[in-house]
Amino acid sequence: MTPFKAGILALVLIATFTYFGFTKANPFSDPYVLKAAVGDARNLQARSVVRMAGVDVGRVTKVEPVPGSAPAALVTMELEEDALPLRRDARLKVRPRIFLEGNYFVDLQPGSPSAPELEDGDTLPRSQTAASVSTSEVLAVLQSDVRQDLRTLLFELGTQGLIRGGRRPRVQPRRALLPSRLPAHGSCQRRPAR
Repeated sequence: MTPFKAGILALVLIATFTYFGFTKANPFSDPYVLKAAVGDARNLQARSVVRMAGVDVGRVTKVEPVPGSAPAALVTMELEEDALPLRRDARLKVRPRIFLEGNYFVDLQPGSPSAPELEDGDTLPRSQTAASVSTSEVLAVLQSDVRQDLRTLLFELGTQGLIRGGRRPRVQPRRALLPSRLPAHGSCQRRPAR
C-alpha cells in the first residue's frame, strides 16, 4: 500500500469515528419503534425525551401533524431495550419538563402484564394518549369577571392575609358590654340535675 492510500484510509477512518463519537449514532443498532396518535402534540419536537417512571428510555424521532385536525399528530419514537416489553394497554402522556418552561417530554406507562405485547412499529391509539393541561389553558377557561375576582383574592391574600402570617387580627373586648362587677360565687344558683 502506498503512503498516499494509507493517508486517505486514515483520514476516512478518523472522520468516521469522529462523526459517530459526536453524534452518538449507532449504525448497528435496531431500535424498537413505537408510534402514537396524540390529540395535542403541543410543542413536542423531534429529539424530545421519552421517559418511563422518570428514567429516559428513548427519544422522539418524528412528529407529523394529522391532516384535518390541527393539534393532533402522529408521534414516532425510538425506544431502548429498557422500555420493553410494552403492552397493548400502554398509556402515553405529553407532559411539560419544567413548569412554565415550554419543553415537553413523553411519559410512557408500559401497561398491565396480562395484556398482549406490542410489536415493533405498532401504533398506540388516540384513546390511550393524553396531554397535560397547561396553566394558560386553565386561565383561558375563566371568564373575565372570574379572573378579576381571582386577581382580587390573590392580591388580598398577598397584601393582607400574609402580613400577619395568616392570623386574624387580635380583637380587643369592649369594656362597655362586660358588667363592671361579677356576682359573688355564693350568689350563683345551681340548677337541679335532671
